[in-house]
Amino acid sequence: MRFVDGLGESQYWEPSSGNGVAAMVIAMTDRTNEEQDLALVEELVAGPAGILLERIEATPEGPRPDFRIQSWRGFAGFCEVKSPRDDWIDEQLKQAPPMTVVGGARSDPTFNRIARNIEKAVRQFDAVNSHHRVPNVLVIVNHDCNSGFADLCETLTGHFRADSGETYPTNMRIATRLGSKRKRVDLYCWIDDYRGRREVGGWLMTDAVPEHTSALRTLLVNVLPKKASAA
Repeated sequence: MRFVDGLGESQYWEPSSGNGVAAMVIAMTDRTNEEQDLALVEELVAGPAGILLERIEATPEGPRPDFRIQSWRGFAGFCEVKSPRDDWIDEQLKQAPPMTVVGGARSDPTFNRIARNIEKAVRQFDAVNSHHRVPNVLVIVNHDCNSGFADLCETLTGHFRADSGETYPTNMRIATRLGSKRKRVDLYCWIDDYRGRREVGGWLMTDAVPEHTSALRTLLVNVLPKKASAA
């Protein structure tokens, strides 16, 4: 499991026991089952942390986050669960005449796909927490065996981090596009769920609001990994 603390210079990283950074190629996957994803978040995060995720009912006013976070002390923040998927082929098939071949070359959609989900989540958080008075937690449930936590980090920071610890600018355009939206989320959690693998792949704390960072560390003390040495 890897843990990144902060989006600026003060980043912390706990090396994974895996095979390094995930590949950047997207494999087509079946559409995910939202209820199964929500149940997985309960199993891997809420249960071990000893918190309650209280469902927020949909309203005509617009999208809301999936959950209110409740602890023994009471209301503790909001949580949204996203499952990024690649709709590129689906959209082409939907628009193409019968018996038409679709597809072709394109740029890697991984980072744009993650960025779109972050932007959607921020709009949902802002609908109920516009002044950012309580923490916002975004959980991404990944069903793509060719994507991983490193992709989330690269989307947010615009930099690829090599196994040596060196960083290289790769996606500054997307990171710049996200801008301040990145820090409307206080904590990102990445969960992998594919081919029998069901585990938390990493956490990223933005440290946007120090009080929220402190509150989340206390709230999730049973599941957050220890901070590693500064990179």
